[in-house]
Amino acid sequence: MIRILVTYLVPFLLPLAGYALWIWYRTRYAEKHGGEAPKFEKGPWPLMLFLGALLSLSVLGVSALMTGSAPGDVYVPARVENGKLVPGHTVKPPSATPEQPQ
Repeated sequence: MIRILVTYLVPFLLPLAGYALWIWYRTRYAEKHGGEAPKFEKGPWPLMLFLGALLSLSVLGVSALMTGSAPGDVYVPARVENGKLVPGHTVKPPSATPEQPQ
C-alpha cells in the first residue's frame, strides 16, 4: 500500500500541495502587508494536473529503470513447498563453462 502511495499519489498531488502552501503563505503575507490574497479556486489547475501527471510518469519511469533483476536472470515462479508459499524470485543462470577433455 505504501508503494502505491509513493509511486502514484504523492508525485501526482505534490504540485497541488505546493500550490496550497503558496496560497497559505501569500494569504498571511497579504494580511500583514495589505493587498489581496490569491484565491485557491482561481489557480492554474490544468497546469498543476499536467505537472502532477508528468511527475508521476517520471517516478514510474525511473523506478522501472532502477529496479528489477539483472539482464539474463531466470525467473523462478511462486510455488508451495512443505505447505508454505515461496514467492517468485530471480536467480542467476548457471555459468556455461565449456567441458574440458580428460
